[in-house]
Amino acid sequence: MLSTAMLYFRETARTGSLRAAAESLGIAPSAISRQIANLEAELKVLLLDRRANRTALTPAGELVLAHAETAVQESDTLRAMLQELVGKPSGVVRIGSVEGMVGHFLASNLARYQERHPQVKVQVSVVGSRAVVEALQAGRIDMALAFNLGERHGLREHARLEQPLCALVAPTHALAGKRSISFRELATERLALPDRSFQIRHLVDRIAAKLQVDLELAIETNTLEMARGVVRNGKLVTLMPRYAALHDVSNGDLCAVPLKERDFAQTATSLVTFPTQRLSPAARVLLELLTTAMGRYGGKAAARSDFGNERVPETVSSIAQPLPTLGGNPERSNGRSG
Repeated sequence: MLSTAMLYFRETARTGSLRAAAESLGIAPSAISRQIANLEAELKVLLLDRRANRTALTPAGELVLAHAETAVQESDTLRAMLQELVGKPSGVVRIGSVEGMVGHFLASNLARYQERHPQVKVQVSVVGSRAVVEALQAGRIDMALAFNLGERHGLREHARLEQPLCALVAPTHALAGKRSISFRELATERLALPDRSFQIRHLVDRIAAKLQVDLELAIETNTLEMARGVVRNGKLVTLMPRYAALHDVSNGDLCAVPLKERDFAQTATSLVTFPTQRLSPAARVLLELLTTAMGRYGGKAAARSDFGNERVPETVSSIAQPLPTLGGNPERSNGRSG
């Protein structure tokens, strides 16, 4: 549990100024300044550099902030454990995810989780795989959905969803009726692709280089939704795993055409935690729910973590399962199921 002075200091560091912290907390800036001054006097160090237009942390302030963040996390965990004693998971659960898993998979499962555990607050951060791993290592999130992790990522992998890239096109596109398409055929198409902040783009670039194919990039974007949107409304093509466009494919707004070079285009999204991090009861419940849900998407349990040889319970089903459908209707891709 943090003292009032420490809470005020943490909020000032989070918002970047005394005035912004005061607005966030609903108190006078002078009250925050006085509490932080008392804290500095108690610790005998300066925590803030007040000379700049934007309040900056001193090296001592960085250390104190790290302590405060750890204390808040431990406090949340303690509250959750106490609630577990009376059979009600509570507290805050923090999850980071790549964008491709957010729109349907994470949104639908978090809605289900909230219905069962309304007393739990869930914080979701949508970031790239590299940032997700860094957030896990720093303890800023409890679990993550990361794309194409390396062989030795040092995280505990609970489930993995493997799918190859496919070409996504509008139903009126000439490619929509094809059973499959080769990567070389895409050289005659105009593409909308995510930028190089996405691992998907790096994979596409590697395949193009390996096969010596020049792709015509018409639109480059930092969101997958933009890429899907321009494809839905035009004659462009984009490349993604099918689950990243599940809602559009199920509704018939997009068609997913498999690539013939499946071995080159394989992707994997992993549900991971940091091995040494102790999860709260509420976080463990969400982790179990997501692990099971990835099985319904065609995921599989990880045989072991990449941090030692600890085995993970195989609670999700085989990768060979088809993706789930929406609204009870058979999922459509080029007019065919599967």
